[in-house]
Amino acid sequence: MAPAITHYLVGASLLLLLVTPVALRYRLAPWIPLWLVVLGGIWGLGPDFHHITPVYETELRAFHDSPWVDLFAFHYTLDRPAVRAQYTASVFGSILSFLGAVTTFIIATALRTRTNLTDTASPHLVALSVALLLLSLFAAATNG
Repeated sequence: MAPAITHYLVGASLLLLLVTPVALRYRLAPWIPLWLVVLGGIWGLGPDFHHITPVYETELRAFHDSPWVDLFAFHYTLDRPAVRAQYTASVFGSILSFLGAVTTFIIATALRTRTNLTDTASPHLVALSVALLLLSLFAAATNG
């Protein structure tokens, strides 16, 4: 199993990257990015709920061990033995992907507030978001 911080940061990164085009198009309240990080992190940790629940523990454990939990920020992939063996690399990679997602989101919101060029800037930042996502997935796959 990958460290909890890895699951949390990967979920937070993915949600921030998914919402970046929305941040380019609409003016978001300043508190929204903070909640996106929290909700994305909880989304990434969702399948590990079986560790703390007193009911349906066996059913939740069976769900945790199924490939369907990849819908929760690639949880199943991060829990594979190859990634588990790379403890430091997975934590470092998730920190880098989170910093990249935060940087992309900050650039998007700064462009939105400074200029009204969202129609021309939007495709480039979406491409940057997708590139960061693919780069972090590639790094996770090659480390494992």
